[in-house]
Amino acid sequence: MIKNLQTPYFVIREELLSQNVEAFRNALNLFWPNSILSYSVKTNALPWILKWMRAHDISAEVVSDEEYQLALLSSYSPTQIVLNGPIKGEICFREAISGGSVVNIDSAKELKYLERYGLLQTERIGIRVNVDPSIFQNEDVGYQEDGFRFGFSEENGELKKVISIIQKASTDGNFGLHIHVNSITRSVDVYRQIAKYAAKIIRKYQLELSYIDIGGGFFGGVPEKTTPEEYLSVIREELKNEIDPAITCLIIEPGSALIGSAVELHASILDVKDTVHARIVTTDASRIYIDPLWLKKNYLFSSNAKKPSIPRQVICGYTCMDHDRIMVIEDYPEFSIGDDISFQRVGNYTVTFGGPFIRPYPPVYVESNGELTLVRKAMTIKDYYRMETV
Repeated sequence: MIKNLQTPYFVIREELLSQNVEAFRNALNLFWPNSILSYSVKTNALPWILKWMRAHDISAEVVSDEEYQLALLSSYSPTQIVLNGPIKGEICFREAISGGSVVNIDSAKELKYLERYGLLQTERIGIRVNVDPSIFQNEDVGYQEDGFRFGFSEENGELKKVISIIQKASTDGNFGLHIHVNSITRSVDVYRQIAKYAAKIIRKYQLELSYIDIGGGFFGGVPEKTTPEEYLSVIREELKNEIDPAITCLIIEPGSALIGSAVELHASILDVKDTVHARIVTTDASRIYIDPLWLKKNYLFSSNAKKPSIPRQVICGYTCMDHDRIMVIEDYPEFSIGDDISFQRVGNYTVTFGGPFIRPYPPVYVESNGELTLVRKAMTIKDYYRMETV
């Protein structure tokens, strides 16, 4: 906890952020130097982070017109942006294509955009592939019953049709493939299977790709988890017989692997009460801030609590939702009102997720060389009220 700052507040540890970035950069330099490291903006779209990524020569991966505009406002040029997702607007699509962004096609609507503008240069256009979930272990990805939502299916022939359309529109037949899946376990085997699946498609259709985009979803900055080198090693091993890494660019889109472990939330204990069932500890944090999916049961944390340990404490958030229970702590010093509690590795889908529900956005600081810099002031109710246009 940092003294004299009003909780709750986020802190970005710049040193950790740099370490995470360098781990991926070094792995790419070792296994696939002809590559693009692209930051997944949706993971944490704080403008400071985007400007930092831009200053460190990391591209921006965006999935909406709004994120595309945010990247431009954060000093990115169109050539430094990868545009993904199923909701691309026509104006943004045209701007991205004409500006030289990497654009991965996800829908029939986008094919119509291509036809409308008569685009012939397809080296920076890619086709997102709808991966067959049966190639994975169910515990790794799920979705076995309904499959994945995105891209064109190879199994029903849609991918073949789209490949034919893109090849006919191209002057030299070169284009990219985008193959990304959401993963539960983030295991290295998930990426081995993705790369094998991509190799099968490349071989079947005799493709000469300008790039292959493997997406994100990696571990990063977490001890004893899969390392960037381990991921990149298996990707190269599975693809090297079908494409030449010196010719075909590899794009990866880490988000949580870069920013997740570099952010912490500092909070305070507001209230402690006993019910007939439990010791309830209320904080000025919330799962809204640190767990948008409301799935985690435990967090890495620290506190200045100094009383003797007690068997069980239920740590809760500030909201009026009874399920805003952050975690249960067992055999830990008893919390008192005013104690500090900090949650580590909470940079994923947190700082910019949601809105001013019950309490507005908290401030964000960056810690660098022992100094704190405010990079987002706390949103006030007046700030929120001024958004009204009537």
